[in-house]
This record gives sequence, structure tokens and C-alpha cells, in this order.
Amino acid sequence: MRFMQIEHQFPCSAVQFFNFMARRIAQDIQIETDKKLTIAEIHQGMKYDKKVLVSEKKQRIGKAQVAVFDKPGHVQLRVEMFDGTQVIDTQCAALGKDRCQVTYSEEFLPSNMEKKLAIASFSWMGRKNNKKKLQRLMEQWETEIRQLYGE
Repeated sequence: MRFMQIEHQFPCSAVQFFNFMARRIAQDIQIETDKKLTIAEIHQGMKYDKKVLVSEKKQRIGKAQVAVFDKPGHVQLRVEMFDGTQVIDTQCAALGKDRCQVTYSEEFLPSNMEKKLAIASFSWMGRKNNKKKLQRLMEQWETEIRQLYGE
């Protein structure tokens, strides 16, 4: 089991952040399926095929599902693959009218014990890189949010 988590404050309301996440899901669905959706059409239980990058040169196809879509506080995407499930979870709490605190996590749940042991033996190696990856993602999102909501 590989688990990564980061917390970050964003310069927008919790509702604005939720709409930002809904927009990202709609964009992901369009990239993966060529189906254009509005954020109003995104809902809990929605499923689609998703390409997942597992290394620099390897991609896998997984079955993605919007597992939780609870406005404005919680979005969770689960991607089922042959070797396990990738869970991407985003929880948001309001910190006033124009700020929110986001807890973002990624977790891989292996499908069997052999995969769990392999991941456990190598997980310590990537912790520093994973933290940097998540920090860069939060900085990228903050830039996009500032452009979107004009701060």
C-alpha cells in the first residue's frame, strides 16, 4: 500500500475549489473519451476508461469511477487496474469566504499480498520524490485557480 498526502491552502472558496475539481474531471473525461461534459453533468458513480501512466514509458488502461462527489467538500476518484486500485481523494474545508484548506491524497491498494510486499519493500525509496511531486501539483493548481478566479 502506497500512501501520499499533502495539505494546501487555496485562494478561493470551498465551492470554487469544488467547481475547479469538477472541471478537471470533465477535462479528463474529454481527453480519455472525446465526450465533452459540463461540470453540471459530473456526478457520483460516473465511470470511464482512463489511461494511467505507471512509469516513464508504460501506460495502462484502468476503469475510473467518480466514487465520491459531495459538494463542496469531497471528491474521490478510484481507478481499478489489473494489479490494484489507485484512489485519489480530495477533501476541502472553508477557511472563510475566499480561502479553503485542501487535503489531497493518493493511495494504491494492491490486488494481492505479493504486490503488497513488493510495494512495501520499495516504498521508502520514493517518499521524498512523492512529496515534491505533490507540492508541484498543489502549486500548479494554485496557479490555475488564480487565473480562473482572478486573484
